Amino acid sequence: MVKLLIIADDFTGALDTGIQFAKRGIDTQIFTGRRIQKEDITDSAQVVVVDTETRPLSGGQAYQIVKEVVEDAVKVCVPTILKKTDSALRGNVGAELEAVMDAAGEKSMYFIPAFPDMNRVTRSGIHYIDGELLEDSAFGMDPFEPVDCSYIPKLLSRQTGCRIEKVGINDEFPKTVFEDSTIYVFDAEKKEHIIQRTEELKEYQKTRLIAGCAGLAECLPTVLNLEEGERRTVQKQKGLYVACGSLNPITKEQIEYAFARGFSRLNLSPRQKLEENYYEKEEGREFLENIRRICLRETRLITDTFDLEDDRATLSYVREHNIPETSVRYRISSSHGRIVKYLLEHGMEYTIMMTGGDTLMGLMKVMNCTQLYPVCEIEKGAVLSLLIWNGREIQVISKSGGFGGKEIITRIAEKVIERQ
Repeated sequence: MVKLLIIADDFTGALDTGIQFAKRGIDTQIFTGRRIQKEDITDSAQVVVVDTETRPLSGGQAYQIVKEVVEDAVKVCVPTILKKTDSALRGNVGAELEAVMDAAGEKSMYFIPAFPDMNRVTRSGIHYIDGELLEDSAFGMDPFEPVDCSYIPKLLSRQTGCRIEKVGINDEFPKTVFEDSTIYVFDAEKKEHIIQRTEELKEYQKTRLIAGCAGLAECLPTVLNLEEGERRTVQKQKGLYVACGSLNPITKEQIEYAFARGFSRLNLSPRQKLEENYYEKEEGREFLENIRRICLRETRLITDTFDLEDDRATLSYVREHNIPETSVRYRISSSHGRIVKYLLEHGMEYTIMMTGGDTLMGLMKVMNCTQLYPVCEIEKGAVLSLLIWNGREIQVISKSGGFGGKEIITRIAEKVIERQ
């Protein structure tokens, strides 16, 4: 029986939230389709995660899609709905929180945006990343979804007409129910603050609609009385292939660190990552075969999309070929997906690591897969899952571009590559 529905606006968000339950042996299913059929859900599933892919859409589009997902959940009487939000507050956060309330017919949403374990905290309604104001962090310079406001009530008010109420760390739990739809934004600087608030949600029977990131999800299994079962484990394989679609400077540092410590590295040219039919041409097929041959020799390989010599090469290519800037991220993720699919079709037995919110989704679309089964959080913010394809179980690791220390790729390699 499904006890919890989680709605995420991108794929890595769906995974890093779903894994908080799967790693404790709680049967969890992740769906990439915006609408799911009841018959697709297993009898043992307690947690269902839906990736709506609404982060890059307009607020109106995101509102409608999320509203429809929640309406489906209401029909089957799912008791708790968690609107998963980005820990850097990217996307249509306000519009999607409002959609959940409207569809569920509720007036209150309890929002805990902090993720203290990743140094993302909320103080007096202001969000900080690694001690910096959110707008001054790397996320303020995100090439696709820059966040230019650190004060959460102001940020939300741009996207919703709901009433916004701040709740400080030492404030009592809010018991007032306003006539207006209200989003309560809770401060949290330590994990203990989140645990305290989730216990209060249970005590005051306010677990119907909640919102937050993986930091909140991690505290919910006990609160929601979810039953734990057998836990899956990591299987060591011949190598690790890293497909990097993220342009986040944090990811760039991680790649450079891994390269300096023995990883091989290929950098995709503007054509290789943006030309739609490149891999159907002879030149593209030769490039795919070259990567396959490299994988026969190397156990650690990174393919990335950063501009190395000319940091404006991609932008120049986009303009010269009249490519809509809104489609750039999808072309990049699709290119990575085609490369990985080719390698898998030709027998590569590596763990695949995809960085960037769209990158794994690109692979899923190319391979026509709609479900993943999370296994474990192999590093903080990096989720290992099983993708079932053509009768094979493929280990896939996903990581948001802004997560992890510089050594995360090398640490993961040590955990998934079998000793020669």
